[in-house]
This record gives sequence, C-alpha cells and structure tokens, in this order.
Amino acid sequence: MNKNNYLLIALAWTVCLVWTACSNMKTDLTRASKITGESTSTATTDTTDQLSVQQADLSKIYTQAIAAFIKGAYKNDQTTFDTLFFGKHVYGQPDDFPNIELPETIEKTPVRLVTPEIGQYKQQERKSLIYVNMMGWVDKDKAEFIIVVFSNGGQHQYDYFIDFIYNTAQSKFELDKIAFENYLNRSGEKPERIAVYKDGKYVGDK
Repeated sequence: MNKNNYLLIALAWTVCLVWTACSNMKTDLTRASKITGESTSTATTDTTDQLSVQQADLSKIYTQAIAAFIKGAYKNDQTTFDTLFFGKHVYGQPDDFPNIELPETIEKTPVRLVTPEIGQYKQQERKSLIYVNMMGWVDKDKAEFIIVVFSNGGQHQYDYFIDFIYNTAQSKFELDKIAFENYLNRSGEKPERIAVYKDGKYVGDK
C-alpha cells in the first residue's frame, strides 16, 4: 500500500470520528436546550458536562428553592417570616449568588436581595430581621441548595438542605427532599439533620 492510500484511509477515519462527535454533541445540546430554553445553535456544554443555565432559568429554580424553604419552615414548626433578606455574596466561588432577579414576593413573603455588608448592618440594627445566606449548585440533572438562616443580631439559627431532580418528561425541576439542622440551643455538637420533605410529601402529613 502506497503513501497516498495511507493518507486517504487516515482522512476517512478523521471524518468519521468528527461526524460521531458532532452527533453526540447535538444530542447533549438538544437536552440542554429543553432546560435552558436556548436553541441548539446557541447552547453550550463544558468539560464537566455542567449545564450552562440562563439567568431566567436560574431565577426560576432559585425561586422554587426559596418557596420550598418557606413552606418547609412552616411545615416544620409553623414559622412565618415578615421579610426575608438574602445575601447576594459574590466572592468568585462556585456557590456565589448568581446575577439574577427574584420576585419581590415569594409564597406571600417579601424577599429582598442585599449585599452581605448591608445584611450585617441590618442584623445589628434590627435583631428580629431574618438574614439568609443561600448557596446553590444547578446542573441539568439536579439542583441542590443550602439555606443558612441568621437572626437575633446575626445568630446562626438553622440550615436547610433542599434538593431538586430534573424531570425530563415534564422538562422541569421537581422537589426531591428537604432537611434541616437546628443550631439553636445546641450543646456544641453538630445537630441532627431532620427530614422535612421526602418521598413526595412533607413528613408528618396524614
């Protein structure tokens, strides 16, 4: 076999591999577009297969998580909130609060985004103020949130852990589970994590 034949075979293999890779990428982008609302021509994926979620979609899932927190807190011990202040922390970390807009009211509760500095000032100014540090990780298969609640001038109150699973058939995130840890009146040990919502219902429901 001469040199030209080798070159033709190598070229054929290259074309085959490129076509296969493009076909796989198209499948991934089609699924990503269902979640983000993007067209497949503009959707992108990164090396960790992490979904690049648009701001509107992030706003939607963060709103869902906050609503789940408010409902979970009420189901847990009938807690209601006058106003929730969320810290918009941006420190160059993966769990930074995203650049999104939230509704002014979620589950009939006023919601405000403030910088951590303003949040700290407000906590000292008004002891009863509820300040929340919210961290989230969202990809195409699931979304996980930790909500850290402070009050009484900045005292650590609770941690809520809220998980969603993406329902491909319905093209939406669905609540999977909620659990919380109570940091009030603890004796130095890490508090027990207690389920609030699991198996499709709030724990304690009849």
